[in-house]
Amino acid sequence: MVKNNLVYVVVVALLMVTTVHKTDAVVCNLFELSPCLGPALFFVPPSGSCCGRLREQEPCLCEYVRTLTYGRYLSSFGARRVVQACGMVTPQCYG
Repeated sequence: MVKNNLVYVVVVALLMVTTVHKTDAVVCNLFELSPCLGPALFFVPPSGSCCGRLREQEPCLCEYVRTLTYGRYLSSFGARRVVQACGMVTPQCYG
């Protein structure tokens, strides 16, 4: 379990560093979602900072999920739970 979490953290960190682009006047940068990493991994409630950034990055979420290398991590139960805990509707792309 700990090894899986470590792999998840490393993969998400790599994605955060490498994914920066623009979508509908929003700069898509997965690094902006770093406050949500703990809640997604360790099932703690998301902070206001996490939810605010998640709302800002909402137009980018499906694009992040469609990334073949990282999509399965972002559509995981933890990530879905954080989206829902922030009062947002889970995007259809999360499967």
